[in-house]
Amino acid sequence: MSNYTKTNVGNEGRAELHETLSLTGAEVSINSLPAGASVPFVHSHKNNEEIYGILDGKGTAIIDGDTVEITAGD
Repeated sequence: MSNYTKTNVGNEGRAELHETLSLTGAEVSINSLPAGASVPFVHSHKNNEEIYGILDGKGTAIIDGDTVEITAGD
C-alpha cells in the first residue's frame, strides 16, 4: 500500500504544507540534478516524512514501489 501524498502548489505565493500533507515531522533536502541524472540510493524514514519539491523540469520518482510522474510545482 502506498504511503505518500502528491500535491502541486502551482504559482501560489505561499503554500502551507503541514495540513495538506498531514505532516508530523519532516526531512527536507535540496538537490539540483542535470537532465538524465538520478539519485543513486533508496532509503526510508521511520519517524519523519520526506518532502521533495520540484522547482523546474519534470521526471519520475519511485515512491513506495509506485512510479510517480513529477513536474514543476509538485
